[in-house]
Amino acid sequence: MSAEHSAPVPTVDAGSALRRGRKVRRRRLAVATAGVAAVLLGSLTVGLLRGGGPAPVQPAVPTPVDRSPLTLGARFGWLPESTVMLESEWSTITSLQTAVSKENGLLQLIGSDSEVDPWSTASRSPGDESQSREAAPKVNGRDAYWVSVQGMPTRIELRFRGSDGRWLTLVDMAMPGVDRPVMLRVAAAVQSGAYAVQVPVSLDASTPVSELNHVIFRRSVGGPDTWELSLQLRVRDNAMAEIEAGTGSEPTDQARARRCAHGEGMWWCAAPAPLNLGAAVAENDVQVWFDRLTAHGRDESTWRPLMLPPR
Repeated sequence: MSAEHSAPVPTVDAGSALRRGRKVRRRRLAVATAGVAAVLLGSLTVGLLRGGGPAPVQPAVPTPVDRSPLTLGARFGWLPESTVMLESEWSTITSLQTAVSKENGLLQLIGSDSEVDPWSTASRSPGDESQSREAAPKVNGRDAYWVSVQGMPTRIELRFRGSDGRWLTLVDMAMPGVDRPVMLRVAAAVQSGAYAVQVPVSLDASTPVSELNHVIFRRSVGGPDTWELSLQLRVRDNAMAEIEAGTGSEPTDQARARRCAHGEGMWWCAAPAPLNLGAAVAENDVQVWFDRLTAHGRDESTWRPLMLPPR
C-alpha cells in the first residue's frame, strides 16, 4: 500500500471545466454511436483523486468485482499540478483514465490485459512503422521505454509494466508542466488491479437493456467536488439510449424526448442518444428507461458499482 500526494488545489472554476468536458463528451458519444453499426463499444470510469491534500490510500490487491462492467484495471495515484479534471473510460477496445488541464491538455493512462511487450513483432499492428523506441529508466524496478511517433514531436509516450505484470501506456498530449521526469513520477504512482467503480445511479432489473455501449465518469480535481456521469445503452433493434447524471446545471441542449429530474444537489436524465443509427427512439422508450432509473444522491456512501439488468 502506498500514499501519494495529489496536486495542489487549482485556482480554476471546476464547474466550467465540467461544462467544457460535457461538450467534448458529446462529440465522443457521437463518434461512438456512429461506430455501433460496426462494433459495440463500452466504456468505464473512475477511481478518482481530488487535489488539495493526500490522495486516498488504495489497496495493493484487486477488489472483487461481481458482474459490474465498470471496473478499472489501472488508475492514477499522483497527478501534476495542472490537472483540473479527471475522467475515466473503458471499452472493449481499450480502457483509460485522462487527466485534463484548464487548457484542455491531456495526460492519458491506457490499460491493457496483456503481459506481452506491445513492441514485440507478434503484437505490433500496421502503421507502427512510424514509431521509434528509446530506453527509459525502470518504473518501480520494472521494464519501461519511451515511444516517439513520427510527425508528433510534442507527444510523449511511456510504456511500462504495472505491478501485476500487464503493460500500461502513459501518453502526454500538451499537458502543461509535464516532461519526462514528471511522466516517470506519474507512472511510478500508477495503481494496477481490478477496482469496482462506485456510481450515483442504478437501473432497475426490469430495464430493457441489451448492451452497455459507453460510460464516462468525469470529476473535478481540487476545489468544489463536482462530477458528471454518462451511460450510453443499446436497447431493442440497436436503438440507443443515453443516461446522464451530474451536479450543477442540467444539460441545456435538451432533446425533445429528454426526461429529467433533480434533487439532493444532483440531476439525472434519460434521452435518445445523439446520432442514433438504429431503430427510432420514441418518447415512450425514454420514459421506460427514466422510470427505472434510481439516483442515490451526492453521499458517496450510498453509491454502488453499476450493475446492469440481465439480458
